[in-house]
Amino acid sequence: MFISRLRLVNFRSYRDVAVDFAPGLNVIVGRNASGKTNLLEGAWFALRASSPRTSREEKAVRWGAGFARAEAVVVREAASAGPASRTTTVGYAPGQGKQVRIDGVEVQSLDDLRRQGSAFIFVPESLLLVKGSPARRRAHLDVFGSSIDPGYAAGLRDLTAVLKQRNAQMLRVREGAGADTLDVWDVQLARVSLAFETRRRGLVARLAEHFAHFARGLTVEQAEFSLSLVTQLDGLTAGEEPFVAALRARRAGEIARAVSGFGPHRDDLRFAEVVAASGEASAESDAARASVEQGPGALRDLRLFGSQGEQRAAVLALLLAERAVAADLTGELGPLLLDDVMSELDDTRRRLLVAALSSSGQAIVTTTNRHYFTADELDRALVLQIGPEGPVPEGPLPDGSSRLSSASERADDVAAEAGDESAADDG
Repeated sequence: MFISRLRLVNFRSYRDVAVDFAPGLNVIVGRNASGKTNLLEGAWFALRASSPRTSREEKAVRWGAGFARAEAVVVREAASAGPASRTTTVGYAPGQGKQVRIDGVEVQSLDDLRRQGSAFIFVPESLLLVKGSPARRRAHLDVFGSSIDPGYAAGLRDLTAVLKQRNAQMLRVREGAGADTLDVWDVQLARVSLAFETRRRGLVARLAEHFAHFARGLTVEQAEFSLSLVTQLDGLTAGEEPFVAALRARRAGEIARAVSGFGPHRDDLRFAEVVAASGEASAESDAARASVEQGPGALRDLRLFGSQGEQRAAVLALLLAERAVAADLTGELGPLLLDDVMSELDDTRRRLLVAALSSSGQAIVTTTNRHYFTADELDRALVLQIGPEGPVPEGPLPDGSSRLSSASERADDVAAEAGDESAADDG
């Protein structure tokens, strides 16, 4: 699966731009603040109806415009994937919400859009997957798991619903209801938690295998890295009773806060380097040494003690692992959208990353410096230079045509679409 064409109207810095992409490696070159990140954000908006950079979607609307629109033509190569190509369109007007269409037909659920295929993005904020909170890592894992496994999505919904009910009952107990009224919710939480945790463990195990492979391939020293699930459920014997007992041991404190503090909703992902048992990690302080679990295959937590380059490589390895897991299930490699990934890597790691990106699937990579790529790598890629009218390919299409629509052609479209948007809003 790959994005063959992207059009942005009134999106961030773009009044109206349309650009074609190749199914392999695409390199977008431009100075800072030229619109490189906006282009990738627009592609993600067209594919997922959300921004990877902000929850305030009005920021995506070009200054002075009344709406924004992102449209992507997606080509699907798997024989069982349905039509060879589809067009996904997401329009947004502040105060009026979003309108999502697939091949011109409005959809009622964003799940319909996400089922069109997998996609993966790295923006500077993505480093928070390693450096940020457990909640961010859980949310990322759950979005991915739900997108590829309906059973995972259903289990997550059940867990969320039971937690909401149990927390509400704890509030009633704090206000005077009997504590034994929580018994039924303890059993319910144990049941849905154990079922969901089985799926989550399975997902992390599949990701971990691919993660170790890609992380090793992105390191000069061929170091070993691991991805693992950190959960309160480790050590519990099988069955609901030990889970219920753990809940009741914590009951007094939970009632005081009216928050459930035990279960899969407290899980975390750990990115780590596997180091020698002798403690030969790159941890120099006592605190750092204490963070390394002792014994064969000890782990150095990259969240606490990884370099910027290691953390970046870990996020990239996770995205490549997710793409591989999704491809195992669907037979398709989703596009990778990578913003400024080369700047924090040394030259050897850049070569390793480009080799991984060039091996299969589509990758759209932005950079301020074309010299991060070798001449041979650029020869094999589609290179687009961002100019006054947007990204322009270095050289024509094989048929001699330009990949960028003319400004005059698009100006008429913008005026007509503004009228369409108003009509749709009125309706």
